[in-house]
Amino acid sequence: MKRWIVGASLSLLFLLTACQNSDMSDMDMGDMQHGSMKMIDVELKVSPEAPKENEQVTLQATVTQEGVPVKKVSELTFEIWNESLSTPHEKVKAVKKEDGVYTIDKKFAAAGTYHVITHTTASGIHTMPAYEFKVTSAH
Repeated sequence: MKRWIVGASLSLLFLLTACQNSDMSDMDMGDMQHGSMKMIDVELKVSPEAPKENEQVTLQATVTQEGVPVKKVSELTFEIWNESLSTPHEKVKAVKKEDGVYTIDKKFAAAGTYHVITHTTASGIHTMPAYEFKVTSAH
């Protein structure tokens, strides 16, 4: 019985050790292999630049990778909130206008400083750059 336990333990140890010796180069790492993963950049443009409350505002996100517009973006959602209000953050899915360009049109009912996080996923990379802009009183 004791020999059987020792034999089983050695077999298990050998099996576990063999499983640990896989070479990372054998794994399919896609774009991550050899440091070739390239970051995506997201630039936000607010139009008009100095919006007033209840005025139509366009938020435009331009997504590039090494200066080239990204053709396929898996997700681009604007998370928006007014820093002086205790309302929940609003998440709005952007609409593709052309390669790398995504927009929403929105009216802001209250003046104040607004924060925007552009939740963006492209080329297997997720980024969340944050921006802020001011909406002024219409009066």
